Amino acid sequence: MKRTPHLWSCIPTVRLLWALVLLQACAVPVPPTGGPPDTTPPMLVTSEPVSGSVNVVTDRLVFVFSEPIDRSSFQSAFSITPELEGPIDIRGSSRRVEVWLPEKLRAATTYRITLDISLRDQRRVSLAAPITLAFSTGSELDRARLSGRMVYAANGAAASGVDVLAFASADSASMTAGALYRTQTGTDGRFVIDYLANRSFFVVGLRDANGNRRIDEGEWVAVPPKEGIQADTTDYEIPTPWVLYRPDRTSPTVERVRAVSESDIEIRLSEPLALFLDESMPDGHVLTLADSSGTRHQDLTEVWFTEDRPRALYALANELTPGPWSLSGSLALSDSSGNPVQDFRLEFDVPEGLPTPEPVDFLRWTPDSLYAEGEGAVRTVWPMEQPGLRLTRPAVGVDISFTDTSGTELPWSSVRRDATGYAWMTASEDPYAVMVRLPGQDSTFSLQLKTASMRQLGALGINVKQGAQPSQTIKGHLYPINGTGQRLAEAVAEEDLILFRELPGGLRGRIVVFDDRDGDDTWSPGSLIPYVPAEAVRWYAFDERVRPRWDTIASDTLSFAATGLPAPNRSVSPDE
Repeated sequence: MKRTPHLWSCIPTVRLLWALVLLQACAVPVPPTGGPPDTTPPMLVTSEPVSGSVNVVTDRLVFVFSEPIDRSSFQSAFSITPELEGPIDIRGSSRRVEVWLPEKLRAATTYRITLDISLRDQRRVSLAAPITLAFSTGSELDRARLSGRMVYAANGAAASGVDVLAFASADSASMTAGALYRTQTGTDGRFVIDYLANRSFFVVGLRDANGNRRIDEGEWVAVPPKEGIQADTTDYEIPTPWVLYRPDRTSPTVERVRAVSESDIEIRLSEPLALFLDESMPDGHVLTLADSSGTRHQDLTEVWFTEDRPRALYALANELTPGPWSLSGSLALSDSSGNPVQDFRLEFDVPEGLPTPEPVDFLRWTPDSLYAEGEGAVRTVWPMEQPGLRLTRPAVGVDISFTDTSGTELPWSSVRRDATGYAWMTASEDPYAVMVRLPGQDSTFSLQLKTASMRQLGALGINVKQGAQPSQTIKGHLYPINGTGQRLAEAVAEEDLILFRELPGGLRGRIVVFDDRDGDDTWSPGSLIPYVPAEAVRWYAFDERVRPRWDTIASDTLSFAATGLPAPNRSVSPDE
């Protein structure tokens, strides 16, 4: 007869099973590694008080979610308006969170609660749009609302996760006191502020870097399209977008000066400058190098840069002997916002044993095939380009010559654009060769070029709807289709058409079209105090390519017809 083992004869196995059970129970819970990734954001299942409740008397709020949430994200995502005095006390975890209030709620007041898109579950999946709740301590609930959208100034892309702050008015006192209401934009850049009092508000967009829900220097902001925006009970969305930009009123400063070779001085700045190898370095720099005794002075005129170190400039000195020196003066340069570099004076020590300067070398031809490629081995020069070259450092005795296809020298001459850049002008459509010989070197650098003919050029354009009172200041800037890059061309609207002429065949581009009311040839973002609205702006990326010998006009129309905000109680056509 087969005998069944007694339980106690299996004690080692039982102990092992119990150990595995206990180990599993005590393990830190982590998301399983298998299966598809979780992409579903947490949902609010219930709340106390229930949104829309009136005659509420409470000292705590309760939120129950569809899944466990990250408690730290709840604390940063939660806000209540009107704001409460003192810190809130957040208790609970997992799916249920309690918020204990620091003070008694005001009588007959609508309170609005926002959980913004920084709220995420324990798998770090965030909300796609804010959650908004409201309740009233009185018998009535405010039900007015306003909605709009936020976009980025560079390309009109949706600006998600941007705080939307509704202030009582545009004066500094109201903005210092803080926002009356707050929400955030969703992933599509849109926002809705509901449960508002039926009145007008000054509505500002803010990328709140430090999370203090105040507008601080250097933070991204969006000026409202109208100073007073009326909230009401309709579903009207304001058609003019808020345009988010980063105000920059701070001038770059020289942070450090040091010797990097026996004759090269590095000048380090506080921020990158708007410098491109394809463009000339501005002149007008005034730099004076002096030793500690003040007996030796040098005026430094050779200043250059490299794109791989956008915060550094270099200046060429006659001789740097070891010991203390000072560099002072001004640089005729500015940052991308147009703020000029501040004048400076800095002392530095030249150490012993500095290396000799690097020998001059060829860096690259300019422009570096930025707009369109050449044909075969011959590079095409387009009307928007000035062909040239860039060296690694200043040099004396650079020899540049030009020959035709037979090797006969042509009577062209080059121009030294700045310390390391050279350029030349061409007129002939016949192919030619450029040969460069650097001082002290036997090798040459050569390139075959030809000037684009009219048969290779075309135009890109788009119609602009300007409304009953057309502006004479609608301008367009054309940029490469990918990235920001340098401006390729500019145009002014003529008879409701923006047309960019003499472009390379095959080119695709994107444009920024704006109403240049102040005439400075750049889009102006406006200001909060004093209130000045941003210039109207539109964006467009061409699907069409430039067709040689044709004016290629986009099928779309950019509308500037609605310059203000229509009355919110009337219907609005798609064109507006």
